[in-house]
Amino acid sequence: MKLPHVTYSDYETYGGTLDEAAFNASIKSACAKVREIIGFNEPQDDEDIQAYTRAVCAAVDVDAAYGASGGIGENVASITLGRFSASTGGATGGRSAYDIDMSQAIRGELVGSTLLYQGLR
Repeated sequence: MKLPHVTYSDYETYGGTLDEAAFNASIKSACAKVREIIGFNEPQDDEDIQAYTRAVCAAVDVDAAYGASGGIGENVASITLGRFSASTGGATGGRSAYDIDMSQAIRGELVGSTLLYQGLR
């Protein structure tokens, strides 16, 4: 099965509280982040489709919470503009809070589905 197109109506069904404009501003980033986590996996049944839809909806909320920046520049310990240089620090392994929150939200909705499986079939 192909990945379903997640609509604002789906988002509302799963309890989303953003308005349609905010949803539309975040949907592409949300879908990209979910796709990044599931890799080449595709839904195998209706439960997988629901898990994917819930994951995208959760990712929309995270993306909207971080605003238009999408976490860009977050967790940078130092920055130089001439001959651009940036260093990250902290115990997060260089991952921003945006990436951590996004991953948690998505994986939380995909648990129990076949979409997280990364092995051979």
